Amino acid sequence: MMSRLFPAGLLLALCNLPLLAAPRVDTLDRQQAAALVEASQYQQPTLIALWSLECGYCKQNLAHFRQAQQAYPQLRLITVASEPRLAEHAALLASHGLDGQHYAYADEAPEAMAYALDPRWRGELPRTLLFDGHGGQQALSGVLDMQRITQLLELAD
Repeated sequence: MMSRLFPAGLLLALCNLPLLAAPRVDTLDRQQAAALVEASQYQQPTLIALWSLECGYCKQNLAHFRQAQQAYPQLRLITVASEPRLAEHAALLASHGLDGQHYAYADEAPEAMAYALDPRWRGELPRTLLFDGHGGQQALSGVLDMQRITQLLELAD
């Protein structure tokens, strides 16, 4: 009997590995959002990726950001889902293999959250906030490829 249970238990454990490795997604309120985008705190190149589960282009960006993390270990990534926290956020981030801090909006007005993150942002996704690590920052909407990320953050040797 034991010999039959072991393979079944092993299979069940292996099927749940992605769930065990899922990153933690914390909630982010307006005050925390405003503090998150203070450029002076970043001493290394940092990307803040604003995204949503419903946004196909956001998923492309997340894949590009993973490539950038692999190519440039000094790159820090922070993701912010522009919707209240769901289990699907962690699952999607895990499927992209993203390292970093991960947030989702707290239960506050989305417009207020967007304004706290970037007063010029009108809600279009994907939106990326880039910090060069020397006090400089930029905000761009749309998909960013590896070449553009490298150029914007001056990551090339």
